[in-house]
Amino acid sequence: MKIKSLIKRTISLGLAVALTLSVAACGKKADDASASNADSEGGVKKIKVAWQSNSYPLAYEDESGNLTGYEIEVLKLVDEQLADYEFEYELAGGQDAQYAGLSSGKYDLVLSNAFYTKERDEQYSLPKNPLGASLVGIIVPKGTEDIKDFESAAKSGKKLAPILAGDGLYYVVYKYNEENPDNQIELEATDNADSFMNAISWVGDGRYDFAVWPKNYYEQIVVSEDGELHDYDAKLDFYECRSVYTYPILSKDNPEAAEAISEVLGKLKDEGKLSELSEKFYGYDAFKYDTVKND
Repeated sequence: MKIKSLIKRTISLGLAVALTLSVAACGKKADDASASNADSEGGVKKIKVAWQSNSYPLAYEDESGNLTGYEIEVLKLVDEQLADYEFEYELAGGQDAQYAGLSSGKYDLVLSNAFYTKERDEQYSLPKNPLGASLVGIIVPKGTEDIKDFESAAKSGKKLAPILAGDGLYYVVYKYNEENPDNQIELEATDNADSFMNAISWVGDGRYDFAVWPKNYYEQIVVSEDGELHDYDAKLDFYECRSVYTYPILSKDNPEAAEAISEVLGKLKDEGKLSELSEKFYGYDAFKYDTVKND
């Protein structure tokens, strides 16, 4: 499908992936605007949902022009069970436009495959239960035998490609180190916004020994024949490691909506609905893997 062609700038800013907090800050005035933005008609509160372009299979328009994707379909199920809320979907472009709109009050909720970080939890309202799960793995030069997971990567003492400061992937490695004080990965933060995409060439060309990436992006950008970095497919191997929960992000003035959404998400997860949609859109159940803990 034509939507599988991902834009470099969107991926490097929109991860995690994902995932950067550089556009986050907002003041009281912006928060007030966000609070008034969730219009109410007949007791039903409208929640304006921002989804970003070029984010297949999370959110996209199919060949018939219908909005679908993993995150969209989960939120549709949530909407069905919340009589007091109505979700309206608006295309926002990349993650920078999404979070700017959230800060100004243009949007009430952002879908961006967002990982948990402490900073994000402090600045926004996050449901306690996850919207989804993203399978994260290790990328190594083809034929590498001593690095196949976080534990072996740490033990090897080899060098991890730098990760954008504030990015959700940085938090994933940070949490591993926190949980394993005697077997840590050397973690280097960078302010290079292109570091996510550059990690592929850095490892493929031998500058660094391994990188951390979400599986769905690796399959689209590297494995897929029309992927932007498909030339590196013959040079690299990918090993699945840990699953990372993802969340919808609401403005700080929407804690009640976040709590209501969280309750339904918990039910959908327990009923296996999230696993079913993961299988449908990713081809695997991302919820069955070892999951990074938020606390």
